[in-house]
Amino acid sequence: MAVSKLKIVFAFIGIYLIWGSTYLAIKIAIDTMPPFMMASLRFLMAGLGFFAVLMLLGHERPKKRHWLSALIIGTLLLAASNGSVVLATKTISTGCISLLIAMVPVYVAILEWLENRKQKIETKKILGLILGTLGIVTLIGPQNLFVEGGINWFGIACVMFGSLSWSFGTIYSRRVERPSSLMVGIAMQMICGGTVLGLVSLVMGEHTQIANLHVSLNSVLAVAYLIVFGSIVGYSSYLWLLNHVSASKVSTYAYVNPIVAIFLGWAFAGETISAQTVAAGTIILASVWLITGTKKQEQPALMPCRALDAKAALPNKQVCQTHEFASPGSKRSA
Repeated sequence: MAVSKLKIVFAFIGIYLIWGSTYLAIKIAIDTMPPFMMASLRFLMAGLGFFAVLMLLGHERPKKRHWLSALIIGTLLLAASNGSVVLATKTISTGCISLLIAMVPVYVAILEWLENRKQKIETKKILGLILGTLGIVTLIGPQNLFVEGGINWFGIACVMFGSLSWSFGTIYSRRVERPSSLMVGIAMQMICGGTVLGLVSLVMGEHTQIANLHVSLNSVLAVAYLIVFGSIVGYSSYLWLLNHVSASKVSTYAYVNPIVAIFLGWAFAGETISAQTVAAGTIILASVWLITGTKKQEQPALMPCRALDAKAALPNKQVCQTHEFASPGSKRSA
């Protein structure tokens, strides 16, 4: 049965605009909320609510060993990765974060090569790695390297750590046993990731701020947006598209999300768009294209670290976090 073009359009809007807008939503949410507390609340509410509904609908209950896998994946893909992004949002612009996260496919390609060094690296991929490095240097700004306070190394380090955590989680998620239901596995990962973030929040002493918190309506609405749209609608759109259009088309979100994030940061958060940012973005996105679009076989889509924020790629008959999808090609988010 033919798929409605209108449904496809709305699904692409989901991964283009919603995922791209989560950076701004995070910034608004943590304006009056502690970062780790907000991230924990987001994933716990989404995960627990989603899990409860799935159980009521009769989905198979996960086994104990599935919870261990969900804990590891949820820690890597949500707690460490998304938590780092949320923390970085306190110190650097959402546009800068989105461009740094766009480098995740590059890191995954490096990890895949380190895992299988017998695999020959294509010339275009080598060029992509060089361009990616050049793009990051351009984004940071060589002129800032020798100026005191010219670079916010903490924010950049947080995003880089989160991107690497996402990349390791992507590789790991392909090898572990998961429950038969894709959605149950996703809910479990959100519960585990949210729990880990909650523990980090406690260790950081964020609970001591509760009495003095004055959470704004905008922050509450931003968290609700992240729960419903960022973690459920956007991700569901992504999975639905993978079953109805080519994975290479779905992967175009990796090029659109930074553009959306940069524009929204400029329009609503007062962030500036400099010529240097535009140049760095062009170089980084070109490197991602070279890394992800060089094989003759079709590539699976790539997931960023934010909306589920975060997300893994779908190799041929391999696993996207919790479920198998068949795609024509084989390789490696949100």
